[in-house]
Amino acid sequence: MLQTWRGLAGPARVGIAVGSVLIVALVAALALWAYRPDYQVLFADMAGRDAAAMTAELDKLKVPYQLAGDGTTIMVPADVVYRTRLKLMGTDVPLHGAVGFEVFNNADFGVTDFVQKVNYQRAIQGELTRTIQSIDGVQSARVHLAIPEQGLFRQSPSKPKASVTVTMRQGGALEPVQVLGIQRLVAASVPDIAAADVTLTDQQGVTLSRPVRVGADAAAGTDLLPQLDIKRATEDYLNRKLAQVLDKTFGPGEAIASVDVVLDLDQVRITTDEVLPSHKAIAGETATGVVVRERHTTREGAADAASSPAGAASTEETDYQAGKRVEQKVVAPGAIRRLTIAAVVRQPLSEVQQAQLRDVIGLAVGLDTSRGDAIVVSALGSLVPAASGAVIAPAADMDAGAPAVRSADVSGLEATPVAVVMVVALGLLVAMIAVVAYRRRAAARRRHLAPRLSSAERARMTADVLRWIDAPAVSAETPAGRA
Repeated sequence: MLQTWRGLAGPARVGIAVGSVLIVALVAALALWAYRPDYQVLFADMAGRDAAAMTAELDKLKVPYQLAGDGTTIMVPADVVYRTRLKLMGTDVPLHGAVGFEVFNNADFGVTDFVQKVNYQRAIQGELTRTIQSIDGVQSARVHLAIPEQGLFRQSPSKPKASVTVTMRQGGALEPVQVLGIQRLVAASVPDIAAADVTLTDQQGVTLSRPVRVGADAAAGTDLLPQLDIKRATEDYLNRKLAQVLDKTFGPGEAIASVDVVLDLDQVRITTDEVLPSHKAIAGETATGVVVRERHTTREGAADAASSPAGAASTEETDYQAGKRVEQKVVAPGAIRRLTIAAVVRQPLSEVQQAQLRDVIGLAVGLDTSRGDAIVVSALGSLVPAASGAVIAPAADMDAGAPAVRSADVSGLEATPVAVVMVVALGLLVAMIAVVAYRRRAAARRRHLAPRLSSAERARMTADVLRWIDAPAVSAETPAGRA
């Protein structure tokens, strides 16, 4: 090997040395890569507080870890990932950035009653936060409870209230029924809190909670949607019923209808106060009230003593207690005050068919002409005026997205000057493009058929042409010609 090394030139020695170093470095890198621990995900998509609590607990357990995903993902060696996860779930680490009822796992007997109340409120807020974050689309949540202090001899006049702030994931939004569900969830978890006293806001500070009925309706759990939502819900319900009738009668897409509803959204409270007679009246007498007091007064030497045998006047007074009945009736808002229905059918209808269709639609939606309801049924041909040469397309050839009028002759239509100029300019532009393209193709074809001559060939051809020009004219009478 030494003789071979001495026999090598300088560049060969440098190449061998560099190659040996590269081979050693590659082998060392492969060894490190093969024997390095494989890290797997322990928890992913964690909030900042949860990640901080988990890493602190991993430091206590002496478990190596790595952070990924901008600190939202914790990775540990693959051989201890499951064991570490079970250990962490068995500890009192606060999840989702909130402390639940695990705060009482290591309760101290020396804590005061005030501290116990505060811990209990923290535990309820933490458990509600975890429950709300389990809803699909909710990234994080915060719950605040305002519970007034109550005592044995002191009752606070204010009612408990709650506020919830939710942060949605990218592109997510809570439906009205989900908002109502969160309100009822908080109201059912905390004593003496009604759903109307729970305020829900999003990450932008926009209030998502809806008003709730007060009084007996709130106890029954019925909710009052805004007036526009009540109107929209009623119209959607009637439109769906009407669409089913029209689709089954004329086919899908052959008829359209729209219902407009005017609702009576005033809540009316009627109180009736009646006087009830006594049912224990003497036979043959008119039913009166119950006698509560009788008084007899006798006066002697009165002016009308002559009319009395003893010369005295007597007065009798009787007081009755009448029965009383109070009836209170509450009319809930949402009654229909007026309906307006418009229906359009693609195919032409006669007067009799339109009248029959009006009767069918009226019965389907509960039309009442006595309260001012109105209905209009029209065919498509009567709504769209036919232009010169325009014909109405038959219903069989029309689909849901086809136009109602099919033009047969557009020569009589008048175009605006702007449209004419645009059409002419477009035509000229297309013609110019076509001419330029044709000329380019012709030039390319000529170049392909007649290749260019070289300089020598061009000089030789020029000399031949000059020689032909200077040569004397040959007579047509040649021996060959005479032959």
